[in-house]
Amino acid sequence: MDLNHFVISGNLTRDPELRFLPSGTATVTFSVACNFVRYDDNGAKHERTDFVPVTTFGKQAERDAKYLRKGSPVTVEGRIESWFQRSNKDEKRGGFNFKATNVQYGGRGPGNGQRSNDSGDAPGHEGSANEPDEWVREYDTAESRQGTRPTASH
Repeated sequence: MDLNHFVISGNLTRDPELRFLPSGTATVTFSVACNFVRYDDNGAKHERTDFVPVTTFGKQAERDAKYLRKGSPVTVEGRIESWFQRSNKDEKRGGFNFKATNVQYGGRGPGNGQRSNDSGDAPGHEGSANEPDEWVREYDTAESRQGTRPTASH
């Protein structure tokens, strides 16, 4: 069995960029800063930050563009796709695209915060002991104006 799955948790390094494919499908790109700390054999602490570019599509992308901003905490799940390009016979370029299948707003762990995924589910708010971010307040205000709360279906 093959497995291609990633999970990252961190903060957005910039505001999401919303674009539309020629087909009209929304797509968003953003980068997530993920800190990594390790200790060597001598007990010395070593810290590093990885910057992971993430892409979302469709309704997920539209929600991400609306609710996420630079500094927003997120947990992202998805798959990694590689790409290669040959500009001439001697020069090859390539890299990886991190395509999200699930973005959890707030980065507070499963079941504790805003969660949204590619199946078209709207974010739901289960509450938290933490003070909500501005986008959570905006979502809750919009939700109360509608009089109903969208629910996630599994």
